[in-house]
Amino acid sequence: MLKKLYHGVAMLALINLFAVVGLVGYLFVSGRLNQERLNQIGEVLRGEYPADREVATTQPAATRPAPQESQVEIADDQAKRELYRLQAEWLKNEVSQRQTLNESVQLDVVRRLEEIEKRNRRFEQEKKEFEKQSEQEGFTKALEMYSTMDPKLAKDLLKTKEKDADVVQLLMRMDPNRRTKILNACKSAEDRVWIRRILDQIQEKNDNS
Repeated sequence: MLKKLYHGVAMLALINLFAVVGLVGYLFVSGRLNQERLNQIGEVLRGEYPADREVATTQPAATRPAPQESQVEIADDQAKRELYRLQAEWLKNEVSQRQTLNESVQLDVVRRLEEIEKRNRRFEQEKKEFEKQSEQEGFTKALEMYSTMDPKLAKDLLKTKEKDADVVQLLMRMDPNRRTKILNACKSAEDRVWIRRILDQIQEKNDNS
């Protein structure tokens, strides 16, 4: 009796085994079962396959949160402030350089004007000295000329050609004897009026000296 039961159980086990092998073969042939899935089944049967692996692999990857808009705005504002600061610094330097240049130009202009003024003063002084020297030389020559010519001719030239101031200077520097001869040559009434005016000016100069 037991022998028959053993043979029946063995036969049933073989039938189940053939059924499982057939099913596995079918799954392999149809592509529903491969080596990776077979390994996963073995891990499940052995209790080694983690339950959350499939869930973890099937969940979509978490997306990174987009950068906050406020951070972008802050960075933009900082960039603008830096740009404005650089522009203000550049303008400040430009104004400072222009002011320095203007001051340098003004100093150069003032210096040039001072040099021109000095040259003008020097020129005027040299001109006065030259005129004074020329007048002195001309006066010396005129004194020599009137002192050597005929007294009547000297009187006529002094009266008609020279200014009263020059006549006064010439007669004052002239030799007294020569001057007396020129005075004695004044015969007409007109000559006497003229010589009287000259003598009055000579007397005035002597009084003031």
